[in-house]
Amino acid sequence: MAMPPAALIPYQQEGEPPRHAAIIRIEPRLEGLSDSEVQVLGHLTEAADRMNPIFRHQVDSRTAGLRSLLIGLIEAAEGPARQVLEEYRAILELQNGPYASIPPKNHLLQLPVDDLRRLAKFSGPQAEQALESHLAWLTQGVPTPNWGNLYPPDLTDAEFDALGADRLRANSSVVRGVGGRPEVILNEKRYAEALKPVLMHLRAARDLTGDPGFRIYLDAKIVELETGSEEARRVADHAWVSHTSPIDIVISTGLEVYIDHQHAARGAATGAVHMRNRDAEAMLQSIVSQVPRLEAIAPWTHRRAQVEVARLPKLKFVDVITWAGDYVGSPMTTLAQSLPNDEWIIRTFGAVNMVYVNASRAVLQSSGRLIPDRFLTRRAAERPLDLLSDAYTIHTALHEIGHASGGMDPEHAQGEPRDYLQEEYSWMEEARAELFGLWALGPMVEAGAFDPAVEQAGFDGMLLTMLASLKYDPQQAHVSARNAIFHYFEERGVIQRVTEAGLLRFEIPLEPARKAAADLLRTVADLRASGDKQGAAALRQKYVYTDPLKPEVEARTADLPLGTGLIFPRLKQADGRYLREWVHPQRFEDQAKFSYELHLD
Repeated sequence: MAMPPAALIPYQQEGEPPRHAAIIRIEPRLEGLSDSEVQVLGHLTEAADRMNPIFRHQVDSRTAGLRSLLIGLIEAAEGPARQVLEEYRAILELQNGPYASIPPKNHLLQLPVDDLRRLAKFSGPQAEQALESHLAWLTQGVPTPNWGNLYPPDLTDAEFDALGADRLRANSSVVRGVGGRPEVILNEKRYAEALKPVLMHLRAARDLTGDPGFRIYLDAKIVELETGSEEARRVADHAWVSHTSPIDIVISTGLEVYIDHQHAARGAATGAVHMRNRDAEAMLQSIVSQVPRLEAIAPWTHRRAQVEVARLPKLKFVDVITWAGDYVGSPMTTLAQSLPNDEWIIRTFGAVNMVYVNASRAVLQSSGRLIPDRFLTRRAAERPLDLLSDAYTIHTALHEIGHASGGMDPEHAQGEPRDYLQEEYSWMEEARAELFGLWALGPMVEAGAFDPAVEQAGFDGMLLTMLASLKYDPQQAHVSARNAIFHYFEERGVIQRVTEAGLLRFEIPLEPARKAAADLLRTVADLRASGDKQGAAALRQKYVYTDPLKPEVEARTADLPLGTGLIFPRLKQADGRYLREWVHPQRFEDQAKFSYELHLD
């Protein structure tokens, strides 16, 4: 039975219908942790959350001012106006800034401008000035800038190319220095002051952990956040891939590149604390045991010549303790991830593929995904819902393994795919992983790892996910990937359309779906392996476009939440120690990560 959300928060974007986001409380388990592990968990949570203001500054330096203005207006308002302002602030925190990820623009404050000006006047001259500076964000549609706060908005292509090797440095920003000349500055230097409390908590966790491998990782991560050097980042990545602690932290000033729409090169600040989900171990082992076989029989041209067991992707099913930075956004929720992003580390030491079990369940329970009764044929919708949920989790795990599978062709073996594909990289990489997850279901079933019905359920779940993606213009990487797969499958006659009770419904027969997934996977993977940017662009131009079904999908899902805000707890403290007791804030927006201010040198 679906768990009801703690709250539903309304919002609207220019040119979009009214929507609402579901707010869900996360209840992590502490069973089996020693007292010292509880202390480590408390310090790691504090460290991760303090990455949030760095991420916000990377997206747009004005976010902190907008948030302060809203808090002042809320204090001056009452009645319905106060409620509207509080709801706007909740969505601002859920987006972790003024811009949503899908579609990439801001949401609108549903109050007359005259009322806003009266509230600002009541709050004082500083609020009046701030309101005029942020009025467009509050009342008009403002698209997300391609460059964020990672590049000067007037940076030319010639200036960018002149930056040399550092122009694509993931953990850096481009700023104008003396005389207006562009220069690259490491995030660890740019945000050195903001990183001081982060490092303090990481050192405390390092001193308290009894796990040698995890201590080595924290030592390496501390050096990385102090120096930002490529060597330190790779040492930290290696230590992270190698450690086996049930408690973990992913923390960086420059990880995923999704906010860099300009060059798809620069990462964003992140902080995430996890604990191993022991209940999922049986499923984990059944998948891991098949990874060498999947590597050996994958349908693409450039398979790995040798598959070393020690370098195979490691799969972890984890529960999230806290998320900050790039993990907090709307309406997309990160349900799985493959790390690290350094291709050399992956080739040399392997990767870790994480499935976020409790976060995935929360999103499913909030009805954020399409339900089968709305779009599948009667026959398909009658298949067990539990099986659909299991297949979704399995496909998610295989998707992340897909990110770390395959190789480059001999002529491009020394580079990374993003270096060659550039702005085509993100959507192509997501398409390859989605297709790998679909294709791999068959070999997994053949090996006896799962019930045969799981394979059909996996394609049914992907069909629902692809239909959901048609609600949006294909701009974000995951949406573009699913959009392309849907249109390719439609072209091949794989997706069947049926009218039942006057409504259009869909079905995806297993045998043709298998073949189409393998064929498109081969095409996408070979383009990636050869760094063929032109070929990737041609594929996108053919298969990625706004579908005529968009209005119908929108209308038939209008009552479902779009976006999920997760309320993470903090460990209660007494006498300078963390207690074995969670404390939840009353509201999503009251989480400590959103209140931390950015301090710069």
